[in-house]
Amino acid sequence: MSRTTARETAYLVLFSNQFRPVDCNNETILDVLDGKPIKESDLEFVKSLVSGVMTNLAELQELVKNNLSGYTLDRVYLTDLTAIILGAYEMKYCNDIPNKVAINEAINLAKKYSSPKGAGFVNSILSKINKELSNE
Repeated sequence: MSRTTARETAYLVLFSNQFRPVDCNNETILDVLDGKPIKESDLEFVKSLVSGVMTNLAELQELVKNNLSGYTLDRVYLTDLTAIILGAYEMKYCNDIPNKVAINEAINLAKKYSSPKGAGFVNSILSKINKELSNE
């Protein structure tokens, strides 16, 4: 499994969490993978992303909210919001992941799971967040 696939697994767990609370444990992650094999290092990466987002969710939502123009959080598609929050988490807290990679991965998730315009929306919000984080 690649980091991209591990990230997608984290995205799916986080998306599910918006409808019913989930635990960030091996069983939940393996349910999302539906029988696909996963290396221990990838499993740990998924768990670190999910637990990191969940721990910092209020702060990440505020960061996103501050970079939305003409939108409120509740108007953003959940598919897009999940990708944006995951990308924002990686940019803010994962120093080993370049911001451009975090943005690109979030865009790819939006391309796969969102509306046709979702990828552009995710890109624009994460680009604004990237500028804000660069000025800190």
